[in-house]
Amino acid sequence: MIQDLKLLYDQWNNKKLILEDFSDFIEITTPFVDMHHDYIQLFFTHQKNGTYMISDDGHIVNELEMLGVNVNNAKKRKEFFNTTLKIFGVAFNSETNELCVSFDSLDDYPKKQNNLLQCILRVSDMLLTARNTVASIFTEDVATFFEDNNVFYTPDPGFIGKSGNQQNFDFALPRTKKKNEKLIRAINTPSADNYTPPLFSFIDVRDARPDSDFFVLANDGNIPIADKFLSSLNNYDVEVLAWSKRFDWVDKLRVI
Repeated sequence: MIQDLKLLYDQWNNKKLILEDFSDFIEITTPFVDMHHDYIQLFFTHQKNGTYMISDDGHIVNELEMLGVNVNNAKKRKEFFNTTLKIFGVAFNSETNELCVSFDSLDDYPKKQNNLLQCILRVSDMLLTARNTVASIFTEDVATFFEDNNVFYTPDPGFIGKSGNQQNFDFALPRTKKKNEKLIRAINTPSADNYTPPLFSFIDVRDARPDSDFFVLANDGNIPIADKFLSSLNNYDVEVLAWSKRFDWVDKLRVI
């Protein structure tokens, strides 16, 4: 089964990742989608000082602003944005609105691109705050719920996966004598196309964290959990917990 998963992951990645050379830059079309469900495109350049850079060319922040979400005009959004940049080691150019990563060696390319993609996907979730009347971001709501209900957790843990890239999760719950460690991703929009980022982060670390259980907390307050989202994760033994039913499942996350 493990070899089958690895093969499926490699086949999917090779088929979906498209690179096109335009002389001055290389356009990278990734398998992941933005807030419009369009494939996220990145741009790889070799800088004059000899370093390399991958950028989103300002696409994500510009799109958020067009949809009424300014990353700097609300305290919680600004804190979320800046914290996300730090977690993934991504820089923000306020003049061009670019999200980018720089590195000296081509050996760092896979890791840097992976970090940039994870950052872009999390920043894209800021769109939810423009559609919601709630004051906080979903991950903050989850953290508050955990604290109020005695669920002990570590925020924003990261682990190196089989790919050699770091996979970041929203929460890790500790292992006990009776319960496995739990790794959790909180997903704001459990649509049919949005299962791939959490699924492949779980697959990538499964060998390194063999005694971990994997969970997705799905915010079904805005849209229902799509059947494809649910079945795709369940097929790989990732349990999906609906936020609307949190008082039904919170006991299974407690240490005691």
